[in-house]
Amino acid sequence: MLNSQKVTANSSFFLFALVLQKILSFVYFTILARTLGPGLTGRYFLAISFATMFSVLMDLGLSPVLTREVARDSQDTKIFFRQVFSLKLFFTLFSIIILLLLNFFVFNNDPVQPLVYLATLIVALDSFTLLFYAFIRGQQNLKFEAIGTIIFQLIVMLFGLVVLAFSQSLFLVVGVLFLASLFNFIFSGLILNFKFQAKISLLWQKDLVYKIFLLTWPFAMSAIFAKVYAYIDTFLLKMFLGDIEVGFYSVAYKITFAWQFIPLGIVAALYPAFAHFFKNNPSELAKIFNKSFLYLGLLALPILSGIIVLSPEIILQVYRSDFFGAILPLQILIASLAFLFINFVLSNLLNAANCQKINTRNLGLTMIFNVVLNLILIPALGVWGAALTSSLSTLILFTLNLYASSKIVKLSKENIRNLFLGFLASCLMALLVLYLKVIIWWPLTILVGALFYVIFLFVFRVISTKDFIFWKTAIFKK
Repeated sequence: MLNSQKVTANSSFFLFALVLQKILSFVYFTILARTLGPGLTGRYFLAISFATMFSVLMDLGLSPVLTREVARDSQDTKIFFRQVFSLKLFFTLFSIIILLLLNFFVFNNDPVQPLVYLATLIVALDSFTLLFYAFIRGQQNLKFEAIGTIIFQLIVMLFGLVVLAFSQSLFLVVGVLFLASLFNFIFSGLILNFKFQAKISLLWQKDLVYKIFLLTWPFAMSAIFAKVYAYIDTFLLKMFLGDIEVGFYSVAYKITFAWQFIPLGIVAALYPAFAHFFKNNPSELAKIFNKSFLYLGLLALPILSGIIVLSPEIILQVYRSDFFGAILPLQILIASLAFLFINFVLSNLLNAANCQKINTRNLGLTMIFNVVLNLILIPALGVWGAALTSSLSTLILFTLNLYASSKIVKLSKENIRNLFLGFLASCLMALLVLYLKVIIWWPLTILVGALFYVIFLFVFRVISTKDFIFWKTAIFKK
């Protein structure tokens, strides 16, 4: 039986894998950036970002729809999967052709061109891996995805460090990602086929194809808007400024969005649960929505406050003085982290509640705002203009999604009070860290600040032992 404890257990298990993966990823990227410097790092980041921007054309909303239909216990889900897989194969081949042509003309004679060719293959493999895990997620099973995620990052870490020790060839560095993606593709396909008996084969049923298109187009448009507004800034920085500026932005971007493992881990279980409870149990839906909204907000606030205060130390001592230009972009990007976290909950609630069109509209408006503002601010302000545009876009999307979500589930007044107290606690924590970092070793201020923040929340009853018991039971209950 699906309940809030099982949802939390699912989230917790996958969250553990994402924590480990993100730690390894962050360490690896830090070593990579320190080894390659801003210019080569920018080139590496651009190649991956440019190819990833077109990954949306390979999926077009198929994966979230597959998860939702499986979670709803729809009949003939395996037939549904075969048809989705067939469509995915067609979309992927079409997208690869488009991407290769654009790469040939846009980056003609640019050193990034061969990197984009290889990144295209990586994105294609990852797209099918996403589809396989989407079916498994619908079964409320995140264990295998967690295992695949960890092994993927271990491959990147181990082989990547070997390559960096002997060479600065970006083609070999990107080749390591290809090797890891190939493993995850094979692993997820085998689990899907043998564990869940979903056969990977072609199918074409005209009526089913029509039904899938009706279900997926809002997801597809949302994904397109989201990818454009997430990656267009990197492309425009390359066009207007160059590889070094992309390198500065990549470090700030990586530090900010590395924290996405927290909402991603939670939403991985929340989305199918939202879809299930929206149909069967509205009171449980409201309970889980309010819990996730509050927890994600409270987790994001101390992180963003601490990084804003410690960004000079983080950049100059972790990434070296070559990346001085990343300090201000990092402070601007990280300021929107709370809105970024909560947006995951809001957008997934809208999708699960059959409000895909609203989600699509909100993302479309945000994308237009993002592109226009980037075209204005990047030439005028440089790298931090792109960072400012990103943060403002996140705030706009949060506002639009919150308004739409309030018509489905009401945000409790207690949550609003608790989030305000969490914001106050994070501000006081930031002042404490700012004072202490000139007295003690700056990493120690993180521990002191976190302790102060937690004590504040306990004293003002924002959190209680019941919250810890809830998570403990969810994680360790047999």
